[in-house]
Amino acid sequence: MKEKQNKSYLFNQYKLKGIKITQNAIKQILFLINLNTDNKGIKITVKKSGCAGFRYIMELINSKNISEANNIAFIHKNILIQIDKKDIPLVDGIKIDFIKNNINQIFKFSNPKLDKFCGCGESFSIN
Repeated sequence: MKEKQNKSYLFNQYKLKGIKITQNAIKQILFLINLNTDNKGIKITVKKSGCAGFRYIMELINSKNISEANNIAFIHKNILIQIDKKDIPLVDGIKIDFIKNNINQIFKFSNPKLDKFCGCGESFSIN
């Protein structure tokens, strides 16, 4: 009898660096999640965009759009985080910060593997 294969993603197998989230970003993410009781966490994806190639997207996931297909999920500081498996090489090693500057507020994604990014800072490419 064949043993059922586990569909979990083994971080150590791929020597991933993980994701770092600053305390400011954690506070803001938890604030946004708690705005609606249907919110369950966040999903981080990478989309083709801009002049440099890619762009990070972070969106709230709720009980209606939560999905396990093609995603890995983990809990970090009480935040459920989903990442599409195909985006792992582009997300691995990022640092997410939340910056407030007077009335401007933004989540900032930093990645040490960046090859280049566009002038406005919206898109990037990785070597």
